[in-house]
Parts: sequence; C-alpha cells; structure tokens
Amino acid sequence: MLKRQLILKISLLVVFLMSFSSALMMGYAYWDDKINTQASTLNIGDWGIPITTAQEFYDFATKTDSVATDRYYLFNDIDFTGFNWSYNSTNNAVVFRGTLDGNGKTLSNLTIFHNSTAYQYIGIFPRMTGGSVYNLTLSNVYLDLGNTALGGTSTRAGLITGNANGLTNTISNITIENAGVRATSTGGAGGLVGSVTTSTTVVNIDNIKATNLKVFNKSSYTGGIVGTVGTSGATVNIADIDIQGEVYSYATSSYTGGIVGRITSGGKFFVNRAIVEMTSQNTLETNSTYNLKYSNRYLGGFIGYNQSSSTNVQISDVFFTGSLYPNTNANRSYVGTALGRTSGSQTLLRSYYSMVSFRSASGAFIYTPDTTLRGISATLVNASTMPSISWWNTFSSEFYTANDLWNQDGNGRLYLIRN
Repeated sequence: MLKRQLILKISLLVVFLMSFSSALMMGYAYWDDKINTQASTLNIGDWGIPITTAQEFYDFATKTDSVATDRYYLFNDIDFTGFNWSYNSTNNAVVFRGTLDGNGKTLSNLTIFHNSTAYQYIGIFPRMTGGSVYNLTLSNVYLDLGNTALGGTSTRAGLITGNANGLTNTISNITIENAGVRATSTGGAGGLVGSVTTSTTVVNIDNIKATNLKVFNKSSYTGGIVGTVGTSGATVNIADIDIQGEVYSYATSSYTGGIVGRITSGGKFFVNRAIVEMTSQNTLETNSTYNLKYSNRYLGGFIGYNQSSSTNVQISDVFFTGSLYPNTNANRSYVGTALGRTSGSQTLLRSYYSMVSFRSASGAFIYTPDTTLRGISATLVNASTMPSISWWNTFSSEFYTANDLWNQDGNGRLYLIRN
C-alpha cells in the first residue's frame, strides 16, 4: 500500500514538473513575441532582467555599479503608491549606463524626493552615461524637493535623468501623463533631461508624447524636454514630440523654452517635427514664493536662449501654441514665439505659431503684442484661433513623409499616435 502511494506521488510530481516546464516555455514564447525592442531580433539571452515590483525598480535605478551591458525590462506595470523613494549620500549621483526596456508598461504614482542642498541631480536616474530608456509610460510621476533643497541652487532635474554626461544616450517612445519636475540650478530643468554636459555627449530623443507636464526651476534655464545643453560639442537630436504643459523659471532672466532652456556656444541642437503647447505660469510648486507666478523674461516657444550657431541649431517642422506671458509689464517684450533670446544664430525651417497669449502694457492677456518683441518669432498662422484644417493638412505632409507616428484629430491638429 505504501509503495503504491509512493509511486502515485512520484507520478504526480513528474506530471506537475512537465506541466510547469510547458507553461514556462509558453511564457518564453509569449514574451519573445510581445517584448518591444530596438534591435531587429531578440534572443532569449537578450531579454535581460525582469523588474516586477517597486522595490526591484528602486534597487535597479539606484544601483551604484551600473555597466553598459546591463539590460532590464519591465515585466508588468508598477504602481508606486505608498513607496518611499528618496535619495541619500550613497545613491544621489549614481550613473546609469545600461538599457531599460519599458516593454510598453507603466510606472505610476511615483514621487522621487530629496531634501539636501548638496545633492546635484534628481530623476529616475540621477545621471546617465551611455544609457538607453524606451517603450515606457510615466503616469503621475513627480520630482519633489523639500524646503531645505528648495532653498539651495544645486539641483538639476529631469524625469529620466538630471544629467546626461558622456557617450550616446537614447530616450525613445516615452508617454508622459501628469508629471512634474523641480530644480534649483542653472544646470537646468527639463521634462526629460536636466542638463547635457561633456563635449562628446550625444542625446537622441524621439517619439515623446506628454500631457500635463510641468517643469519648475528656481534658477534659469528650463525646457519642456531639455533644460540646458551646457557644453560646447554636446549634441541633442530630437524628433517627433507632441508635448503639452508648463515651463517656469523664477530667475530674473528665466530663459524658458517649450523644448529647451539654453544652448551654450558650440552646443548642438536639432529638432524635427514638434507640436508644442506650453504656458509660462507655475502651478506645480506650491511654495508661496513661486505659486501661480509667471516666468520673468526671455521666454521662447521652442528655445529660451541660444548662444550657438546656425549650423549647430536647426529646427524644422515645428508648431507652438500657448502662453508667453511674463511676470511684469516691463518684461512683456522679452519673449519670442520661437526663441526668447539669441546671441548666436539659428536655422528655422517651417516654424509656425497660432493662438499665443502675450502681456499688454496694462497686464491684460492679448493675442497680438502691443510692443516689438525682442525674441525671435516663428511664422504667424492665426493670432487668436488655431489653424484651419486645410492649413494642418498642408503642414502635415513632412510628418507623414517621415514616418507613420502621426495622425490628425477632427480639427486637423497633428498628434502622436498612442495605442
């Protein structure tokens, strides 16, 4: 009897192991079919390490020994509700060198916090050197500073990284839904990247859709995508972005841009195909010093301040709408629908704007400036209304020729497609 029971148990164990093995192989086949990748082929060994929980993601993002061969992917959506993500003296400046494939998953309800004037960077990755992040959605993700940190002037900030420094870095196919960035440094605040430094650094950014993205900087140089290209030779390539939100700087010379805050002399910045809808009022930082204030001066639809040359700064097929309303009447002329200020030169091809609000001499919101603007302007389509469907149809031709990422809504407005 005992022998028969033992044989039965062994038989059941064998069946279980065979079933588990089959399920595991089916799982491999499923992920082999479903996981997005930038490579033309994906082998099982290329999957990398799956991330399944908030703690696992935190451990991965703050590890101090990242290397170029690191490869991780999100196995599932991760909700950070109730998770404490704060920096310390060990992990506040770690460098990400590997690859994160978001696998079409979402990081949600995440607040990254620090409260030290000594910490220089804040972002999912404080710094990146040769890192890649793609196929990811960020929903309700905020970079937050305590009162001590807010009192300093050292923090560079971007949702993906506070600083890209060295090698080629890639940020691709990112969707942002309700997010906020806070910084305090002239090093820059950007929706995705705070600062780009080192002459050999290349940052490639493409296929970015952002809704309700808010970027705050206590100091100068704030951009919807990049805060500052801060070193001669550093290169940023941007293609196919559709962003909506606010960019704000408290500094006397704000230098805010819908795409980038500042490009230093010798910096390289190229944009192809962008729809930008940005305002100049801070609604992110609730500290009474900054709450509901407007940026001061040098507000640009695309670029806050360009110090580089026309061969290094080229923007094509771009459209801006929103607000260039400064904090005082005296500053109302220090804006431009393309650039807030330039001391260099730039190449603008097919750059347009419509329905942009300015400040009048009496402080009112107006759609036609009552003074000569000191910044650089794009080409006006309509002053107080959005363009017609026929105009959008013509403007869209370059977008459709380039790729299949774009579509138009019922009013003709171009938008990046998301499933």
